[in-house]
Amino acid sequence: MPEFEMPPAVEPAAEAAPAPPSPPAPEVLEDEAEPDASAPLATRRRFVWKHVVAAGVLGLVVGVGVPATLEIMDRATAAGALEDLRSTALAYVDAIARGDSRAASDMVPIRGLAYAAPPQVLASARPIEVPEVEVVHVEGDRGTAEVHYRVQGVDVFRTMQAERVEGRWQLRTSLAEVVDMSGLDPGIRAEVAGVQLTGFLPIMLYPGVYRVDEVAGPVIVVGGDVFTVDGDPRTPAAPRVTVTVVRAVGERAIALAAAQVDSCWERSGCLVPRGVRLRFDDLAHVVNVDPIARTVDLAVGFTTLDEPGRESFDVQVRVALDEHDRPLRWECGQPGWFASRLEPCG
Repeated sequence: MPEFEMPPAVEPAAEAAPAPPSPPAPEVLEDEAEPDASAPLATRRRFVWKHVVAAGVLGLVVGVGVPATLEIMDRATAAGALEDLRSTALAYVDAIARGDSRAASDMVPIRGLAYAAPPQVLASARPIEVPEVEVVHVEGDRGTAEVHYRVQGVDVFRTMQAERVEGRWQLRTSLAEVVDMSGLDPGIRAEVAGVQLTGFLPIMLYPGVYRVDEVAGPVIVVGGDVFTVDGDPRTPAAPRVTVTVVRAVGERAIALAAAQVDSCWERSGCLVPRGVRLRFDDLAHVVNVDPIARTVDLAVGFTTLDEPGRESFDVQVRVALDEHDRPLRWECGQPGWFASRLEPCG
């Protein structure tokens, strides 16, 4: 507080003799009586100066103290807003880290033509690690929080927008990410924790490491792949889903392809050199699944081993399915002519 000095009392020039020295000013009391009007003029003026000085000191003290108090209050309010936003953002990433997608969706609802996966999907994932809030910034009722976490050994930083509504911070940025399944054949059903990833509306997953369920039917096997969702829309999540055939169907398709090559040698215009040694691939590759026609197209590859030059060929083998997705009949194409006219085989 600034220091203050008491101004000297001013005596009128008309007084013939100087007044005796005044004793120290007594403590100012609200109930102190006013001087008698009949008292000497000097006495009355000393009384007035005493109260004027006391009022000035009081006003100066109040004038200095109010801005200081307001500044302290402003600082405390700003610090509280920052801490509240930090706590809100940390609670959100903590919910994702512990696999609680329901709590995360309650804090930041999923909007648009998409839906959040059921809770068991995130619960089945390998969770994110070291979730934390790096930087928080507030301007009035709007703010940002930069969160950090690690997924599959990769550090991820996201800036989350927030808004204060009725004194409470609400996050506006969701870490849920749309899973792009457009590259998957429409006839393939991919699942995580028993929940289908392919459907009418896109599904959204929170950051984590997921495994596609391996589902084996009478003919094809889907899944077993691991994919990562990092919560950053700049790096879209497009899982690779492996589709193979069960061993018995694959072995049957390879045997039919070998027989088709033997048949080709007996015809004119066969693309495979007659009588060369052949080595067939160990696996039949799924090319197309048609859920409407109920067919599965396979490609059986083989390579010629004799010189000069080695060539690779494919034989198309189509499996028609019954109502229980079991093999009903087989059709084969000419070696080297994929998507050509098929004929019954086997």
